[in-house]
Amino acid sequence: MAASWKMLLLLSAFSGVTVYGSELPDAGRLLKENTSTSSLLPRAALPPLQKIESKQQIKTGPKVTVSGFNFVGNTLFSNTELMTLMSGSIGKEMSLGELNYAAAAITNRYREKGFFLASVFFPQQSIKPGMPVIVEVVEGILEKIEIITIPEKNRTPLRILQSYTRHVPLNKPVKDQDLTSMVLETNELPNISSRIMLEPGSKPGTTRATLEVNEGKPLSFSLDMDNYGNDATGNNRIGGTLDLYSPFHRGDQFTLHLQTSTTGDMQNIKMNYRIPVTSYSTKFGFDYNLVNYKLGGSFKALNAEGNAQDLSLSVTQGLFRQRNLILNATVAGEGRLLDDRIGSPLSRNQRHTAALQLSLSGMQMDTILEGGMTSFSFGVVAGNLGISDKEALSIDQSVTGLHTDGRYSKVNVSLSRTQNIYHGFSLYAGTYGQWTDKNLNSSEQLSLGGPGAVRALHTGEFYSDKGLVTTAELRYLFGTIGELPGRLQTFAFVDNGYSVLHNNPIPEAGTNTAIVTGAGLGIKWSDTNNSTLLASCGWKISGDNTANTGTIIFVQAEKRF
Repeated sequence: MAASWKMLLLLSAFSGVTVYGSELPDAGRLLKENTSTSSLLPRAALPPLQKIESKQQIKTGPKVTVSGFNFVGNTLFSNTELMTLMSGSIGKEMSLGELNYAAAAITNRYREKGFFLASVFFPQQSIKPGMPVIVEVVEGILEKIEIITIPEKNRTPLRILQSYTRHVPLNKPVKDQDLTSMVLETNELPNISSRIMLEPGSKPGTTRATLEVNEGKPLSFSLDMDNYGNDATGNNRIGGTLDLYSPFHRGDQFTLHLQTSTTGDMQNIKMNYRIPVTSYSTKFGFDYNLVNYKLGGSFKALNAEGNAQDLSLSVTQGLFRQRNLILNATVAGEGRLLDDRIGSPLSRNQRHTAALQLSLSGMQMDTILEGGMTSFSFGVVAGNLGISDKEALSIDQSVTGLHTDGRYSKVNVSLSRTQNIYHGFSLYAGTYGQWTDKNLNSSEQLSLGGPGAVRALHTGEFYSDKGLVTTAELRYLFGTIGELPGRLQTFAFVDNGYSVLHNNPIPEAGTNTAIVTGAGLGIKWSDTNNSTLLASCGWKISGDNTANTGTIIFVQAEKRF
């Protein structure tokens, strides 16, 4: 092997030790920097399910002495259960209005169980002393579900939409959970929005539902620019994304993203494909990510270049779909090819990994204070790294090597909370991190620096085997600002990162941990023409083994067509 490549391997092994934070970019790290994460957020908030209003009953009139109740129409709760709810009225002299107020306990019990259309009324009757009062319970029977598509001819076949409506039982009392789950599952189809409309059925006490499905255009395109890259391959990047919605008329989606550095030498191609395979929120996914690079900047003299390829196949199962709660489980198999070269093709370090990942992710909305949202994820990864080059493997397995070759495992966790406070003010707090049982290759490590981590550090700083990033933001969403279109949000943030460079550090290699804290300000703007702008300005306020990097500015702009 060329001496230059040996120098590179040694530099790679010790870069995080001798100059912790100034790591040498390689195929694995660049692949990590160009891997995005998906969001659980619904594309739009669900409208509340409309309730069919019952006729207003008279609240005044003569009083009767209640000796008991006779319940009619109830199938979900027994007479004994309903009598218990109304027992406080027995023996009292009550008007119709007072009886209606007491019967609200029955309605509330139905609503607690999710039967949101249930109602109670007192039919016209002649009550004689000692006779029970007749109480009629309307449980809200769902008669049928119709589907209306806009436009009438959709790319997504009607049979796929019908597969979701079949989950809602007919000729039985309808539950909010069943209808909401149906709408959420339909809305997860690409570029589709739907809503449910209710109307009286053909018989008293029955309801008809109409699922209105709006399908958007068959494709969309967006342009994006940012400075999220690193110094060695170019900070400034420009890219484009093409989305095809239901291209094979299966409720599927294909996405192609192309990106290149404008101030360096880095190209990125990402493709992913998603298709529902069952009507129970089961989706199959295919992802491919390719990164080509050539190092510049302070590493230009190495004449280093390379590429990384990542292929992933996944199955995601929706475990729970409700208005305020979404829960997913995913199993994925992933393979990577990493290739770094110096000077000539003969001086190279090739690695390959195969991994299996199991993960659970969820999101819950609530009405605490002014309302908020909590999201989380938990994942376990088990994989194997193989180093193809014999000399690179020899260095890795030496006394001063990192011993990354072979099996590895790690755990990833994240937790965040957005809390609305008052009149446009909200507070965001989040944390994510990873733990592992051995030294990892660069594509599996975590970085403390960048727009998604400590925003007072450059992208790619402080790659480590174990780490934790925590952030807090105070946000303010403005109303209309003069002639400025769209919505503007400003925020102040504090970020903190803790990292352990190597799980099993090289003996006498120096500092193996770092703690960095940064703070700053930012803005986010978006308008109805699908334009967005996100910018942050951060400063390091404390940190181990880090130079004073001054002001770090991250900017991202996107325009969708």
